[in-house]
Amino acid sequence: MITRRNFLWCAGAGVGAMLVGPRIALASVESERRFVFVIQRGAADGLNIVVPYADPAYASLRGALAIDSSTATKLDGTFALHPSLVETAKMYAAQQALFVHAVASPYRDRSHFDGQNVLETGGTAPYQIKDGWLNRLVSMLPASRANAIALAPTVPLALRGRAEVTSYAPSALPQAPDDLLVRVSQLYAGDAQLHALWTSAMDARGLAAD
Repeated sequence: MITRRNFLWCAGAGVGAMLVGPRIALASVESERRFVFVIQRGAADGLNIVVPYADPAYASLRGALAIDSSTATKLDGTFALHPSLVETAKMYAAQQALFVHAVASPYRDRSHFDGQNVLETGGTAPYQIKDGWLNRLVSMLPASRANAIALAPTVPLALRGRAEVTSYAPSALPQAPDDLLVRVSQLYAGDAQLHALWTSAMDARGLAAD
């Protein structure tokens, strides 16, 4: 079974710059299995990611945008993966990835922001629901603030709501040595406010590295 860390590594290696949004992972469930939800804030051309190369109209309708099927990784007799998604193809071959084509929300207008709201709230119309569908899912899991973490500077809408969650954004600075972390923990141990904040930050850091 693929681990959460390996999944994120494979996704990063295979999709690269297309994954430009926060990643959300559920943890502390009844097993070691994880659910990872990747939000693509930018654009993604589904017909170039999972290519319907066997469709008779594909090449003619896509024109210069069509992917040469001889360079793509065949998934079956109809679909192929973009040549750049090498690691994702390995996951598919190992039965660790599946693709669901031509799926969309009921939203049909052309506002990117309204569509994003529907995607993250799970509503049928923009701004119809105030919390995120992932937060509602978390509320059904065993009670623990470590149930879910957003790998982002702030918690995205999909994970906001009544259930308590956390977030973690890796720093671009060099990794702090363990000795420094221990010393800071000792320094804050007697401070009621800073100790709680530091402990929460260390818990999130540990969960993100799990």
